[in-house]
Amino acid sequence: MQTELERVARILAQVEDIPTLPTTVTEVLRVAESPNCSAADLSRLVSADPPLAARVLRLANSAYYGFPRSISAVLQAVTLLGSSTLRNVALSAAAFDLFHTTKDRGLDMEALWRHSVAVAAASRIVARRVRYTPLEKAFTAGLLHDIGKVIIARYLHGSAGRIVSLVHSEKITVVDAEQRVLGVSHAAFGAWLAARWAFPPPLVDAIAFHHNPAQAEENTPLAAIVYVADLITRRANIGSGGDDIERDPHLPTLQTLDLTEADLDDLHDALCAHQDGVEGFAAALAHR
Repeated sequence: MQTELERVARILAQVEDIPTLPTTVTEVLRVAESPNCSAADLSRLVSADPPLAARVLRLANSAYYGFPRSISAVLQAVTLLGSSTLRNVALSAAAFDLFHTTKDRGLDMEALWRHSVAVAAASRIVARRVRYTPLEKAFTAGLLHDIGKVIIARYLHGSAGRIVSLVHSEKITVVDAEQRVLGVSHAAFGAWLAARWAFPPPLVDAIAFHHNPAQAEENTPLAAIVYVADLITRRANIGSGGDDIERDPHLPTLQTLDLTEADLDDLHDALCAHQDGVEGFAAALAHR
């Protein structure tokens, strides 16, 4: 993978405005990791960023979390959500802004965003099923698994157009088209960005190897969770990852999680039952 990351770095060497995480998001991630973190500390951080505060309140009141009463105060939202979930909310806001400040270049960014949120929710469902913890790490990995597609569309305009054209004209997957045009896939671009954002190795590997989890070595379980989540999201037809090629499950990957093909049907049904919440989560971030 290092060779692929080096190739990505060479491709993007002339790009000067590679996105960084907003300061408030970086601070939320840092403070949430502290064992002495309190809801009051996080609430003060979030409240100092009115657009983020509005999103936190909208998400806390969305169908995704399903709290039984209306939440009107940031401190109340932070207390109910908890620090791990708040980290995901902050990252989701940053990811949404990156998706929606990137021109489509033939790839439907709105559909890709909905696909990414659904894979995040599905990753959480799969992680719970296979008793992987923490669940919120699985959510983050699922949310950002296709972030490399955004980087390609944002900075490699000509290549992005050729990739989309190949997908449609030759009926091949996005990954196959990326390999033909760039010699490297969106997974490597995503891993490169995750490493640049100083994400921990399990998250970097889950993004890098969500199409071939066995290569993630000690981080295979998380990558396999995202792989399965992507599979059932495609079956549920929520959003779009850029192509409509059906994928047969890779049985050895299922076996690493002690899952069967029958389990995929159950997981698919669980995601479909949660679809209103997924759509609500995606929509709640739509306004700053």
